[in-house]
Amino acid sequence: MKYSTTYPITASQMDGNYRLTVDGILSYHENTVARYLTSLGLAAFDMQKQDKTWIISEINVEMPGVPAIWTEDVTFTVWISEMSSLRVWFDFVGVEAHTGVVAARGNSCWSLISMSGRKPVACDGLIPEQEVVDELVIGPHRRRKPGNMAAEPVESMDHTINLIDLDFNGHTNNRRYIQMALACFKPGFIKAYRPDMLNIRFIHESLMGDTVRTTTYPSDDDNTFIGISTNGQGQELCRVTSRWREREPLPDISDFNYIRNE
Repeated sequence: MKYSTTYPITASQMDGNYRLTVDGILSYHENTVARYLTSLGLAAFDMQKQDKTWIISEINVEMPGVPAIWTEDVTFTVWISEMSSLRVWFDFVGVEAHTGVVAARGNSCWSLISMSGRKPVACDGLIPEQEVVDELVIGPHRRRKPGNMAAEPVESMDHTINLIDLDFNGHTNNRRYIQMALACFKPGFIKAYRPDMLNIRFIHESLMGDTVRTTTYPSDDDNTFIGISTNGQGQELCRVTSRWREREPLPDISDFNYIRNE
């Protein structure tokens, strides 16, 4: 079945152009999946009683149009599109409530691991087969072949994981890696361009006190970059492939203010 929740775009999910951010899209998507799993009795707090927890290994996101604007409401719909013994794939679409325009679409891969052993555990049999919807929004679930990286990076930054970076599992929140990767550009580039496609692979976890270095390299694909986060031992933690496009002109927010102009 499909599961939907509507969210208002708040100040914490908008950028300097009053537009919905990538972090907002990912936050709404993950929250909708969490609500859906809760409705099935499979929320994180349910699984923790069995020494299990959910992790995300991959996210693919496309933002096909101009990002939704504050104070728009966005309805996110998720559904299970594929299941195996160790993976559950969720497809999703986010639609602007007032205009019907697709703000974002994509998929994500979720698995269960044991909390004590940090090893994968079987997730088949947990979710009824009738919950699966045979519908894919951006094509088959497979790892996208990355482009070749240039030898010289665009930018590099270090960050020490602290308390506000952690999630309920006690390791670094996956969205923090994405934030670091998307911030690892020159200020002029960020001002002129925005991402419209992301492929995110979570490879290893990091913990409180770890130093994470994020380095972004140009790719031989047009307007595409590869951000790699590593720990102090050089172990790769996350890889974010992002494609960028020119930002749209700053709108007159008074024309789009759905609170004032309702």
